Amino acid sequence: MIKMFAIDLDGTMYTTQRTISKPVHKAISTARQNGIQPVIVTGRGRRGAEIALDSLEMDLPYICSAGALVRPGITGQAIHAWTFHVFEELLPVIDFARRNEIGLIGEPDQSNSYWYGPDSMNEIMDPLTIKEAQKSIRSLDPDKDFNRPMLKITITAPAELLVEAEKLVRMKCPSLHQVYAGVHYIDLTANGVNKGTALQALAEFFGLQSDQVAAIGDQDIDVKMLKYAGLPIAMANAVPAVHQAAKWTAPSNDEDGVAWAIDQILMTNQQNH
Repeated sequence: MIKMFAIDLDGTMYTTQRTISKPVHKAISTARQNGIQPVIVTGRGRRGAEIALDSLEMDLPYICSAGALVRPGITGQAIHAWTFHVFEELLPVIDFARRNEIGLIGEPDQSNSYWYGPDSMNEIMDPLTIKEAQKSIRSLDPDKDFNRPMLKITITAPAELLVEAEKLVRMKCPSLHQVYAGVHYIDLTANGVNKGTALQALAEFFGLQSDQVAAIGDQDIDVKMLKYAGLPIAMANAVPAVHQAAKWTAPSNDEDGVAWAIDQILMTNQQNH
Protein backbone atom coordinates (compact mmCIF):
# COMPACT_ATOMS: atom_id res chain seq x y z
CA MET A 1 0.00 0.00 0.00
CA ILE A 2 1.30 3.45 -0.94
CA LYS A 3 1.65 5.81 2.02
CA MET A 4 3.93 8.51 0.55
CA PHE A 5 3.82 10.20 -2.86
CA ALA A 6 6.90 12.18 -3.97
CA ILE A 7 5.99 14.81 -6.57
CA ASP A 8 8.43 16.78 -8.71
CA LEU A 9 7.52 20.41 -9.47
CA ASP A 10 8.66 21.64 -12.90
CA GLY A 11 7.15 19.66 -15.74
CA THR A 12 5.16 17.56 -13.25
CA MET A 13 3.05 19.40 -10.66
CA TYR A 14 3.49 22.69 -12.51
CA THR A 15 1.86 23.23 -15.89
CA THR A 16 3.94 24.75 -18.69
CA GLN A 17 2.67 28.12 -17.39
CA ARG A 18 4.22 27.35 -13.96
CA THR A 19 0.82 27.09 -12.26
CA ILE A 20 -0.86 24.30 -10.26
CA SER A 21 -4.19 23.30 -11.77
CA LYS A 22 -7.33 23.00 -9.65
CA PRO A 23 -7.64 19.23 -10.28
CA VAL A 24 -4.06 18.66 -9.12
CA HIS A 25 -4.58 20.88 -6.06
CA LYS A 26 -7.74 18.95 -5.16
CA ALA A 27 -6.11 15.55 -5.75
CA ILE A 28 -3.21 16.36 -3.42
CA SER A 29 -5.68 17.35 -0.70
CA THR A 30 -7.61 14.12 -1.31
CA ALA A 31 -4.42 12.09 -1.01
CA ARG A 32 -3.77 13.58 2.44
CA GLN A 33 -7.33 12.85 3.55
CA ASN A 34 -6.84 9.21 2.54
CA GLY A 35 -3.62 8.57 4.43
CA ILE A 36 -1.10 9.31 1.69
CA GLN A 37 1.63 11.81 2.57
CA PRO A 38 2.38 14.09 -0.40
CA VAL A 39 5.99 15.28 -0.58
CA ILE A 40 7.36 18.07 -2.79
CA VAL A 41 10.66 17.02 -4.40
CA THR A 42 12.43 19.67 -6.45
CA GLY A 43 15.79 20.70 -7.77
CA ARG A 44 14.93 24.25 -6.77
CA GLY A 45 16.12 25.73 -3.50
CA ARG A 46 14.14 26.18 -0.30
CA ARG A 47 12.46 29.34 -1.58
CA GLY A 48 11.28 27.55 -4.72
CA ALA A 49 9.80 24.67 -2.71
CA GLU A 50 8.01 26.98 -0.32
CA ILE A 51 6.54 29.03 -3.19
CA ALA A 52 4.84 25.81 -4.30
CA LEU A 53 3.58 25.12 -0.77
CA ASP A 54 2.16 28.65 -0.60
CA SER A 55 0.34 28.02 -3.89
CA LEU A 56 -1.09 24.77 -2.49
CA GLU A 57 -1.91 26.44 0.84
CA MET A 58 -0.44 23.38 2.53
CA ASP A 59 2.56 22.76 4.74
CA LEU A 60 4.05 19.51 3.45
CA PRO A 61 7.41 17.77 3.89
CA TYR A 62 9.74 18.66 1.06
CA ILE A 63 13.05 17.82 -0.55
CA CYS A 64 14.81 20.65 -2.34
CA SER A 65 18.20 21.75 -3.69
CA ALA A 66 18.40 18.62 -5.89
CA GLY A 67 18.16 16.39 -2.82
CA ALA A 68 20.63 18.23 -0.59
CA LEU A 69 18.02 19.50 1.89
CA VAL A 70 15.17 17.50 3.48
CA ARG A 71 12.66 19.36 5.64
CA PRO A 72 9.50 18.34 7.54
CA GLY A 73 7.74 21.49 6.32
CA ILE A 74 8.17 25.25 6.30
CA THR A 75 8.91 25.34 10.04
CA GLY A 76 11.01 23.07 12.23
CA GLN A 77 14.53 21.74 11.97
CA ALA A 78 15.87 20.18 8.78
CA ILE A 79 15.78 16.39 8.75
CA HIS A 80 18.93 16.22 6.61
CA ALA A 81 21.26 18.76 4.97
CA TRP A 82 24.20 17.60 2.87
CA THR A 83 26.72 20.28 1.88
CA PHE A 84 30.02 20.27 0.00
CA HIS A 85 33.03 22.58 0.19
CA VAL A 86 35.59 21.65 -2.45
CA PHE A 87 36.54 25.06 -3.74
CA GLU A 88 39.66 23.93 -5.59
CA GLU A 89 37.45 21.74 -7.77
CA LEU A 90 35.06 24.62 -8.40
CA LEU A 91 37.74 27.00 -9.69
CA PRO A 92 37.70 25.54 -13.26
CA VAL A 93 33.89 25.80 -13.26
CA ILE A 94 34.02 29.44 -12.15
CA ASP A 95 36.66 30.17 -14.78
CA PHE A 96 34.49 28.49 -17.43
CA ALA A 97 31.49 30.59 -16.36
CA ARG A 98 33.55 33.77 -16.47
CA ARG A 99 35.05 33.07 -19.91
CA ASN A 100 31.76 32.01 -21.50
CA GLU A 101 29.51 34.51 -19.71
CA ILE A 102 27.14 31.93 -18.26
CA GLY A 103 25.41 31.77 -14.87
CA LEU A 104 26.08 30.12 -11.52
CA ILE A 105 23.61 29.99 -8.63
CA GLY A 106 25.09 28.88 -5.31
CA GLU A 107 22.90 27.77 -2.39
CA PRO A 108 24.61 27.84 1.02
CA ASP A 109 22.96 26.01 3.87
CA GLN A 110 22.09 28.88 6.19
CA SER A 111 22.20 32.08 4.14
CA ASN A 112 20.91 33.71 0.97
CA SER A 113 21.81 32.26 -2.39
CA TYR A 114 24.45 33.83 -4.64
CA TRP A 115 23.90 34.58 -8.31
CA TYR A 116 26.84 35.10 -10.66
CA GLY A 117 26.45 35.80 -14.36
CA PRO A 118 25.34 38.32 -16.98
CA ASP A 119 21.82 39.67 -17.32
CA SER A 120 21.64 37.92 -20.70
CA MET A 121 21.03 34.65 -18.81
CA ASN A 122 17.49 35.94 -18.20
CA GLU A 123 16.76 35.10 -21.83
CA ILE A 124 17.09 31.35 -21.23
CA MET A 125 16.01 30.98 -17.59
CA ASP A 126 12.41 30.19 -16.72
CA PRO A 127 10.44 32.90 -14.82
CA LEU A 128 10.65 31.19 -11.41
CA THR A 129 14.43 30.80 -11.66
CA ILE A 130 14.75 34.45 -12.70
CA LYS A 131 12.67 35.40 -9.66
CA GLU A 132 14.88 33.31 -7.37
CA ALA A 133 18.05 34.79 -8.90
CA GLN A 134 16.76 38.33 -8.45
CA LYS A 135 16.22 37.65 -4.75
CA SER A 136 19.73 36.23 -4.40
CA ILE A 137 22.87 38.19 -3.62
CA ARG A 138 24.47 39.31 -6.88
CA SER A 139 28.04 38.06 -6.86
CA LEU A 140 30.75 40.16 -8.48
CA ASP A 141 33.49 38.02 -6.93
CA PRO A 142 32.59 34.31 -7.20
CA ASP A 143 36.09 33.33 -6.05
CA LYS A 144 35.07 34.73 -2.67
CA ASP A 145 31.32 34.20 -2.56
CA PHE A 146 31.35 30.55 -3.69
CA ASN A 147 34.15 29.59 -1.30
CA ARG A 148 31.83 28.28 1.42
CA PRO A 149 29.80 25.12 2.16
CA MET A 150 27.07 24.75 -0.46
CA LEU A 151 23.98 22.59 -0.69
CA LYS A 152 23.89 22.96 -4.47
CA ILE A 153 25.36 24.95 -7.33
CA THR A 154 23.40 25.30 -10.56
CA ILE A 155 25.14 25.98 -13.86
CA THR A 156 22.86 27.96 -16.19
CA ALA A 157 23.85 28.11 -19.86
CA PRO A 158 22.69 27.62 -23.44
CA ALA A 159 22.43 23.92 -24.27
CA GLU A 160 25.64 23.73 -26.31
CA LEU A 161 27.70 25.33 -23.52
CA LEU A 162 26.05 23.12 -20.92
CA VAL A 163 27.41 20.08 -22.74
CA GLU A 164 30.92 21.54 -22.41
CA ALA A 165 30.30 22.32 -18.73
CA GLU A 166 29.21 18.72 -18.15
CA LYS A 167 32.49 17.44 -19.61
CA LEU A 168 34.48 19.90 -17.49
CA VAL A 169 32.75 18.83 -14.27
CA ARG A 170 33.33 15.18 -15.09
CA MET A 171 37.08 15.80 -15.50
CA LYS A 172 37.74 18.40 -12.81
CA CYS A 173 35.19 17.81 -10.04
CA PRO A 174 35.49 14.21 -8.74
CA SER A 175 33.81 15.09 -5.44
CA LEU A 176 30.60 16.33 -7.07
CA HIS A 177 27.49 14.71 -8.48
CA GLN A 178 26.01 16.42 -11.55
CA VAL A 179 22.65 15.99 -13.23
CA TYR A 180 20.60 17.79 -15.85
CA ALA A 181 17.69 19.58 -14.17
CA GLY A 182 16.41 20.90 -17.50
CA VAL A 183 17.61 21.97 -20.93
CA HIS A 184 19.53 24.94 -19.52
CA TYR A 185 20.49 23.71 -16.04
CA ILE A 186 22.98 21.32 -14.46
CA ASP A 187 22.79 20.86 -10.68
CA LEU A 188 25.92 20.08 -8.68
CA THR A 189 25.66 18.40 -5.27
CA ALA A 190 27.99 16.32 -3.13
CA ASN A 191 28.64 12.80 -4.39
CA GLY A 192 25.87 10.46 -3.29
CA VAL A 193 23.38 13.30 -2.86
CA ASN A 194 20.39 13.23 -5.17
CA LYS A 195 16.59 13.06 -5.10
CA GLY A 196 16.72 9.30 -4.58
CA THR A 197 18.94 9.29 -1.49
CA ALA A 198 16.93 12.19 -0.07
CA LEU A 199 13.62 10.40 -0.64
CA GLN A 200 14.98 7.28 1.05
CA ALA A 201 16.08 9.36 4.04
CA LEU A 202 12.65 10.99 4.32
CA ALA A 203 10.83 7.67 3.97
CA GLU A 204 12.97 6.15 6.72
CA PHE A 205 12.27 9.21 8.90
CA PHE A 206 8.56 8.36 8.61
CA GLY A 207 9.24 4.65 9.13
CA LEU A 208 8.33 3.64 5.57
CA GLN A 209 9.82 1.12 3.16
CA SER A 210 10.40 1.79 -0.54
CA ASP A 211 7.40 -0.34 -1.56
CA GLN A 212 5.18 2.12 0.35
CA VAL A 213 6.48 5.06 -1.70
CA ALA A 214 5.40 6.33 -5.12
CA ALA A 215 7.27 8.99 -7.08
CA ILE A 216 6.51 10.96 -10.23
CA GLY A 217 8.76 13.12 -12.42
CA ASP A 218 9.83 14.14 -15.90
CA GLN A 219 13.56 14.95 -16.03
CA ASP A 220 16.90 13.17 -15.62
CA ILE A 221 17.15 14.60 -12.11
CA ASP A 222 14.09 12.52 -11.15
CA VAL A 223 15.43 9.13 -12.28
CA LYS A 224 17.11 8.17 -9.01
CA MET A 225 14.02 8.87 -6.93
CA LEU A 226 11.92 6.80 -9.35
CA LYS A 227 14.42 3.96 -9.02
CA TYR A 228 14.08 4.10 -5.23
CA ALA A 229 10.28 4.23 -5.19
CA GLY A 230 8.27 1.02 -5.26
CA LEU A 231 5.84 2.71 -7.65
CA PRO A 232 7.73 4.93 -10.15
CA ILE A 233 5.58 7.06 -12.48
CA ALA A 234 6.65 9.04 -15.55
CA MET A 235 4.84 12.04 -16.92
CA ALA A 236 3.84 11.73 -20.58
CA ASN A 237 6.15 14.71 -21.24
CA ALA A 238 9.12 12.99 -19.52
CA VAL A 239 12.53 12.41 -21.07
CA PRO A 240 13.32 8.82 -22.20
CA ALA A 241 15.37 7.91 -19.09
CA VAL A 242 12.37 8.63 -16.86
CA HIS A 243 10.06 6.49 -18.99
CA GLN A 244 12.58 3.65 -18.77
CA ALA A 245 12.58 3.84 -14.97
CA ALA A 246 8.77 4.00 -14.64
CA LYS A 247 6.03 1.40 -14.19
CA TRP A 248 3.19 3.78 -15.03
CA THR A 249 2.88 6.70 -17.44
CA ALA A 250 0.62 9.58 -16.39
CA PRO A 251 -0.83 12.23 -18.70
CA SER A 252 1.29 15.34 -19.26
CA ASN A 253 1.67 18.25 -16.85
CA ASP A 254 -0.88 20.20 -18.92
CA GLU A 255 -3.34 17.30 -18.64
CA ASP A 256 -3.37 16.98 -14.83
CA GLY A 257 -1.02 13.99 -14.77
CA VAL A 258 -0.45 14.23 -11.01
CA ALA A 259 -4.20 14.12 -10.36
CA TRP A 260 -4.50 11.04 -12.58
CA ALA A 261 -1.66 9.33 -10.70
CA ILE A 262 -3.26 10.03 -7.32
CA ASP A 263 -6.58 8.62 -8.51
CA GLN A 264 -4.84 5.45 -9.68
CA ILE A 265 -2.90 5.10 -6.42
CA LEU A 266 -6.08 5.48 -4.36
CA MET A 267 -7.83 2.80 -6.42
CA THR A 268 -4.84 0.46 -6.09
CA ASN A 269 -4.70 1.06 -2.34
CA GLN A 270 -8.39 0.16 -2.06
CA GLN A 271 -7.85 -3.03 -4.03
CA ASN A 272 -4.93 -4.03 -1.79
CA HIS A 273 -6.61 -3.06 1.48
